[in-house]
Amino acid sequence: MVFSAAPVESSRAPARAVQNSPADLANILELCAAYCDRLSSAVLDFVCLEQIEEMVATLAVSTEDIDKARFENPGNLVGIAKSSDPGQVTSAVRVKRRVRSQFVYDFQLIKDKLGQIIETRTLIKENGRTVLEKNAFLKTHTFRYTFIVMGPATLLGRDRQGLYDFKIIKETMLGKDRAVIIQADPKPGSHGGVLSGKIWVRKSDAGVLRIEWVPESIGNYKEILDLAKQIGAKPLLTLATEFAFEQNGIRFPSLYTIEETYLFETGSPLVRSRTKVTQRDYKFFRVETETTIRQ
Repeated sequence: MVFSAAPVESSRAPARAVQNSPADLANILELCAAYCDRLSSAVLDFVCLEQIEEMVATLAVSTEDIDKARFENPGNLVGIAKSSDPGQVTSAVRVKRRVRSQFVYDFQLIKDKLGQIIETRTLIKENGRTVLEKNAFLKTHTFRYTFIVMGPATLLGRDRQGLYDFKIIKETMLGKDRAVIIQADPKPGSHGGVLSGKIWVRKSDAGVLRIEWVPESIGNYKEILDLAKQIGAKPLLTLATEFAFEQNGIRFPSLYTIEETYLFETGSPLVRSRTKVTQRDYKFFRVETETTIRQ
């Protein structure tokens, strides 16, 4: 499954100040648009260390006949026993085994003046073993992601805001920052592929601190629904991005987490996969917004 916070284009417009009074939605959205203008037009050039920890479970299903269960993708499941009741197709689902993997990459992102983004990775560690694999692909088994740094512009960019209905949920603290939590829901009738979610925006300047993505809006969510149907459960998929690093007024990803869980009418929730991506040790070669360049 691929998650892409694709870059978008937007025009510049002046921002208005946010007062210390209760947040005004129109004012906040204008500041968010101005922030995304800077992000979308910025020339970025940085490297960081990207550490990925992934757990993937193989699910074992007790069946009399695995074909009778109508599994669309039997590779996700393993039949382990015959049911004593011929009329009972699936009697139990459990985790047969868990595979844990860890990857460490040198990650580089370049975004030029034409808006083209290039992400490259060099794999330097795999499951504790030192390696050197240039131009490496992501080796995660369940979820892949691209352009996470552009996530705010996907939801709050000036040219994107017309796709959503926004509302302020509440004001709160996130770390040391006073934040406004905004819900972005696609307008009725929106075409597919419109990402949505809940955004923590710093009240003082609309810097995006955190995004919790609505899982139904990501690509290939149907695969999650299919598996849930096959095992008789309800899916619970959580995705969140945190932006803890700041350079020249632009915030950069620090943590990205995905957890894939299935809920049954009886019994405990079953976690099929968990992915944690930590980005740290940033080195900014260039973050240019408008006419400001700082090393």
